[in-house]
Amino acid sequence: MVEVQLHCVGHCVETAARKEFERLMGDYFEGKGNVKNIEAKIELLSNFLNTADFPALRASDPRLSGELDSVVVITGSGDKKYSITFL
Repeated sequence: MVEVQLHCVGHCVETAARKEFERLMGDYFEGKGNVKNIEAKIELLSNFLNTADFPALRASDPRLSGELDSVVVITGSGDKKYSITFL
């Protein structure tokens, strides 16, 4: 199981996911951290960014729209499915 924490502070879950994806890609190409772990997180975020219905997510909860500062946890089980929880 893979988890990625997204900090939705002043922006929505989609923007937070894109920023974390870019950060992880930078770490991957710079050789920072555990490559297998980074690859798994990149795969999870790529799947999330390509399949999520972001307008529906933003409308469903103020923590996902950026109206409330929150930490969103995207969890994936490797079968291209994910879940969303809050810290």
